[in-house]
Order: sequence, then structure tokens, then C-alpha cells
Amino acid sequence: MTAGGMAALVDVNVLIALFHRRHRHCARAAVWLETQNSPASVAICRVVQMCALRILTTAAVMRDDVLTAAEFWRGWDRMMSDDRFVMASEPPQLEIAWRAVTEPLPKGRIAETDTYLAAFAAAADHTLVTFDRGFRNFRGLDLELLSD
Repeated sequence: MTAGGMAALVDVNVLIALFHRRHRHCARAAVWLETQNSPASVAICRVVQMCALRILTTAAVMRDDVLTAAEFWRGWDRMMSDDRFVMASEPPQLEIAWRAVTEPLPKGRIAETDTYLAAFAAAADHTLVTFDRGFRNFRGLDLELLSD
């Protein structure tokens, strides 16, 4: 649980590292997960779930470690049976927060999934947990960066 008592919202890179034992950050993600001792302390939103499904079942990305969708869902069910994990619903103020994050973007800058996750975390008062240093560019975001 974060200091404010809200669940930590995980980025797709953390979810994949938790899901895939050969991921380069698997050990670091596992160490972080061990610090999450409360029920519903690790939140996953639908977009992160979809991205993990897409990445883990794409042969061009995963090569020999590619999963079938059925394998993904079996792993998903095992993970979600751990009471620390919870699916996070979109907060009511998400669109307002997402607009605030994306409207200032300059022409040609892509409003990618990171903007959605930053807005989701802000609107729901979650700490965003990620390996992606690029999230430091989002002002006011409560961020837990797991990379060095």
C-alpha cells in the first residue's frame, strides 16, 4: 500500500516482469512485490492488462518465450488469486486528468499509453510503479521508479 493507503498502480513493464521469469527486471519486480503486504495493494487497470496480453502473446516480441492466450489467462488467474492484486476501475475524473496531461502536448508528440496511465494514477490518487524513467516528465505524479 502506498503512504496514502491507495493501491500502487503498476505499469505494463512491471506486470510483464512479474509475469515472466526471464524478464530482465523479474527479480527487481519480485523484490518490490514482496514489500506489498496488504490485500488489494497492487492495482492493475484494463489497459495494462491488455498491453501485457498483447506483448506476451506476440512471437515477434517474445520469440521462444511467447505465450498462447490460454497460457496468459492461466497465469493471470494464478496472479489474481493472490489477494494483493486487484483490478482498478477507471476513476470518475480520469478524462479530466487525461485531457490535462495531453492537451499541452506539442504538435507531433504522440499521446501514448503513458499519458493515460499518468492520468489514471493522478485521478485515482495511486502511486504509479514502473521501470520507465520517462514518467518523471509528468509533473505532480506520485511515482515509484524501480529502475536504477
